[in-house]
Amino acid sequence: MYRAIETSLSLLALMASVHGAALCADEARVIGLVIEPAETTLKNADDSVQLLVNLKLSDGTVRDVTRDAEYSTVKSSKESSDSAGKVAIDHGRITPKSNGVATINVNVRDAQDKTISADARIVVQNLGNDRQIHFANEVMPILTKAGCNTGGCHGKSGGQNGFALTLFASDHEFDYDSIVHQGRGRRLFPAAPEQSLLLIKGTGQTTHGGGTRLEAKSEHYDRLLRWIAQGMPRGDTNAPTVARIEVLPRERTMKRISHQQLRVVACLSDGSTRDVTREAEYKSQEPDILTVEATGLISTLNHTGEGVIMVRYMGAVDVAKITVPFNEDVPESAYAHFKSANYIDELTLQKWHKLGIAPSPVCSDEIFIRRAYIDAIGTLPASEEVLAFLADQSPGKREKLIDRILERNEYGDYWANVWGDLLRNWREADSRQDMKRGTFAFSAWLRNSFIQNKSYDQFVREILTAQGDVGSNGAVNWYRAFTMGKTPNITQVVNDSCQVFLGTQVACANCHNHPLEKLSRDEYWSFAAYFEHIAFKPETRMDSILYVSKEITSEVKNDINNISKGKFLPPRPLGGKEIAFEPGEDPRVKLVNWMTAPENPYFTKAIANRMWGHFMNLGLVESVDDMRATNPPSNPLLLDALAKDFVAHKFDLKHLIGVIMKSQTYGLSSDPTPYNQTDRQNFARYMPRRMPAEVFLDAISKFTGVPERYNGFPLGTRAIELPDNAVASYFLKTFGRSPRASACACERRTNSNLAQTLYLMNSPDLDGKLSNGTGYIATLLNANKPPEQIVEEMYLRSLARKPTADELKDAAEMVASATDRKNSVKDFAWILLNCKEFEYNH
Repeated sequence: MYRAIETSLSLLALMASVHGAALCADEARVIGLVIEPAETTLKNADDSVQLLVNLKLSDGTVRDVTRDAEYSTVKSSKESSDSAGKVAIDHGRITPKSNGVATINVNVRDAQDKTISADARIVVQNLGNDRQIHFANEVMPILTKAGCNTGGCHGKSGGQNGFALTLFASDHEFDYDSIVHQGRGRRLFPAAPEQSLLLIKGTGQTTHGGGTRLEAKSEHYDRLLRWIAQGMPRGDTNAPTVARIEVLPRERTMKRISHQQLRVVACLSDGSTRDVTREAEYKSQEPDILTVEATGLISTLNHTGEGVIMVRYMGAVDVAKITVPFNEDVPESAYAHFKSANYIDELTLQKWHKLGIAPSPVCSDEIFIRRAYIDAIGTLPASEEVLAFLADQSPGKREKLIDRILERNEYGDYWANVWGDLLRNWREADSRQDMKRGTFAFSAWLRNSFIQNKSYDQFVREILTAQGDVGSNGAVNWYRAFTMGKTPNITQVVNDSCQVFLGTQVACANCHNHPLEKLSRDEYWSFAAYFEHIAFKPETRMDSILYVSKEITSEVKNDINNISKGKFLPPRPLGGKEIAFEPGEDPRVKLVNWMTAPENPYFTKAIANRMWGHFMNLGLVESVDDMRATNPPSNPLLLDALAKDFVAHKFDLKHLIGVIMKSQTYGLSSDPTPYNQTDRQNFARYMPRRMPAEVFLDAISKFTGVPERYNGFPLGTRAIELPDNAVASYFLKTFGRSPRASACACERRTNSNLAQTLYLMNSPDLDGKLSNGTGYIATLLNANKPPEQIVEEMYLRSLARKPTADELKDAAEMVASATDRKNSVKDFAWILLNCKEFEYNH
C-alpha cells in the first residue's frame, strides 16, 4: 500500500524549480519524481495521508518539493468515475470527502518551464458509516498533541484545578474516568456537545489557564464533538494498539534555508498501518539548526550541522536525522595532513567528508604529552618526562608513551576517583564509622580493579551480584548508597544500574511510559524484579551484610505493588524476554548474563560512548548516559565499531582507552580552522576543558612542590586518591567536585565562576604553597640559576613546554629583579598558575 512510484525522465538537462527558481547549472540533474505513498486507502472520515513528493537527482540525493508542487484531481483511464470531489488536498495532505477512487496528479516545473509529473491513487471507503470513535486511539492523541496531559498542565501530580490526567496518556482507564465521570460529569454535555467544558475551555471560549489548545471547527475539534455526541464511548477493548511508529524520511541531507515535510506512520498491533502525521508531536533537538512545525514541516536555518527531530505518538517514539553540510567545496588538500592510524580515523574522516568539514592540524608533542597524562591518569608529566619525549625521534613514540602511561599506578588512583563519582561512593563528614569503613573498602576495590585491568564485564558482574560484608567485599557498598532501612531503595538501584551500565536514563518510566524512549512502566518494574530478593542485615554497629533472601523482601514487594497496583511482573530485561531462574537462585546473575552478553544493544555501546566522551570531552551520544531512540549518536558507525572492537578484545578497558588515544583524531590540535570552526559535534578538533577539581589541585601541588594536607590522611596523599567526598576542601568544592548524590556525570561541574577566579588570584593557601621554604620556588632560588633557566624550568613544569623566544625574554626580565628576586619569581609562578593554558587541558 505504501509503495512509491517513480516517473522516469530523460537524463538530459531537466532541472527542478524550487519556489520558482531554477537549479544552478552545475548542480545535480533531475532524473525522477517520487511520490510516497503512491497508493493508499482511507478507511473512514478521520483518516488522512500526507504525501511526500521528492525530486530524485543524478548524484543519488533527493530533494523535497512537497510544499512547492501543484496538486490536482484528474480522471484516470483506469477508473470508471471522475476523481473530482473525492478528496481535499492541502500541501500534499489528502483528506476524504466522498467514497470512491481519486487520482492525484502532481506537477513540478523544471528549469526550462517543462512539467515533471506523477500520479498517486487514493481509495476512499466507509465514509457514510456512523462508526464509533475509540477513546484511547482517537481521543487521547488529540489531547496529548494539545499538551493537556503534560507536566505543566493537567498531567502534573495532582492535576490542575481539580482536573487530572495521567502524564502522556499512560493510563487510559484513569483518563477516561477523569474526563467523563469526575467533576460531577460537567466536563462533557452529550445533549449539547458544543457546550461541553472540554471544548469551550480548549478553544478559549471561556477562561482557561492553559490558553487556547484547540482550534474551533478544526478536524480535531470535530472528532471530539462527534465523540461526545455519540455518548463518549470507550471503544472496543480489543482494538489494535500502537506497536511502533515510523517517520519518513529517517535521514535527509538538506541545504540551509530549505524545507522538508515529514510523514509519520503508526504500525498497529494487528499489522495494519495508519498515517498519524497531523496527530504526532514534534520537537527539534537542535533548534539553532532546524525548526519543526506541528504539521511535521522542517525548516533549516542559516546554520550548519546535524539536527534530530523527535517524533512521539501514543507512547511510541522515532527520530528523523537532518544533515546540513558545513561547506560545499572543501579541497582535498584540507585533508592531506590527516593520516589514519586506526578505524576511528577512517570513520571520522568519512563523516567529515559527508559534512563538508576538515580536521585541524595534529597537535604538537608538547601539547600531546600533557593532554595524554591529564586525560589518562590525572597527573602532570614531570619535566624530565617531557624533555625525554621531545627528544625521542623514533616512530610511534606517541603510541609507546600511551602504553607506558597506562601501566603507571596513577592509572588506578585516577579511574577509581572517576568511577567513585559514577558509583556514588560517598559519605557525609560526620557519618558513622561503618560508613567510613565501607567507602574506604569500595575505593580500594575500585583501585585494585583498574590496576589489575579487570575485564569490564567482570567488573560490572562483581558490583551487581555483590553480597557479603561491606568491609570485606568493597563492591557491596554500591548497594549501600541506596539503603533505606533493611533494603535498598529499588527505584534508585534500577535507575543507577541502567544509567551507569546501560547508558540510559529510565527514571521517568517508574510511574508512566517513558516520553522519550521506547520503554513502558511495566518494562521498568519487570527490570526492578531482578533486585527484589536483596536485603541488608546489620551484624554490629560497625558492620552490614548484604544477602539474597529466598523470599521477596516485604519492603521491595510494597514498593513494586504501590506502583504496579499489585500486578505480578516477572523479571525481564529491557526490551528482552523473560529469563527463568531456579528457586533460591540469585536473579541478578541472570540479569548480568543478559547485560554483559556481546549482543546486548546497550552494554558495550554505553561504555564505549562513556570512554569516548571522557577523552574527547563530548560523547558520540551526548550526554554520555542518555542513550535513547530520540538521541541518536553523531557517528553511529564509529560507536558500533568501538563496541564491536571492545567485545573482540574481551572487554579490555585499557585496550579501549588505547585505541581512542592512539587515533589521530584524539591527537588533533584544539585550534579551529575555517573548515571546522563552527563544528561542535564531529571531533574535527580537540575540545579544550578545565582540569577536574582533584586533578587541578594535584597539579598545583606538584608545580609548587608542596603537598595538600587532608585531615585524617598522611601528608602526600593526592586529591585523586581520596576515597570519598567527605574530606573537607574549599578548593575541591569551589572547582566542582562531584557531590556524588546521583549517578549522573553532570554532577561534576566544569564551568568557571567568580569564586574560582578570586581563589586563584588571592588565596592565602596558594600564597603559602608558593612561599613555602621547602617548596619548588625556594629550591629554584637557592640554586641561584640564571633567569632564563628558571623561566624555562617553570614552563616545563607547569605547561609541559619551553617558552617561546618572546615569552622567555619578557619573563626573564621579570624574574631578574635585582631588588626582590624572591617575590618576582613567586609572582611569575602565580601568573603561570592563573593562565588558562595551565588550568585547561587543550
